[in-house]
Amino acid sequence: MVVVIQGSDMRDGSTTIGPGTPSGQGTPLVHIHLVERTIHGNHVAVKIWGELKIGAKEIIYARELKLKTLQVLLLTPEHGVHQMFVPSKNIYHKGELDNYASIDVFSAAANELPPGGSVGVVIATAGPTDSSIWLNFVAVGE
Repeated sequence: MVVVIQGSDMRDGSTTIGPGTPSGQGTPLVHIHLVERTIHGNHVAVKIWGELKIGAKEIIYARELKLKTLQVLLLTPEHGVHQMFVPSKNIYHKGELDNYASIDVFSAAANELPPGGSVGVVIATAGPTDSSIWLNFVAVGE
């Protein structure tokens, strides 16, 4: 079973340029595939596996991943084309309730290396048409 979550339009009264995140680029779309809870004494750790459709400079809150706090976020891009997208994140206020992660997605010029080791034609790497890409994620928190 997949749980689908659309991010909120206005977050914590932030000043927005447009709908969505403070950068005004939109809201993330989250598909949660699996939730695992581990109890150790008085502590409960939660691991979440799923997919996230998000663009660069957008943020994702812990509550949008069904967590109280976000401690770890592992991102891998979904792509079936000869383009390289490299996601990176910065988790703000680790350990605090309802913290968030800022996500950046970088695109780099890809050199295709054909058999024999010679450099092939450089492929242009424009971003996706809707400025968002699907990322597989594993999130850990409480």
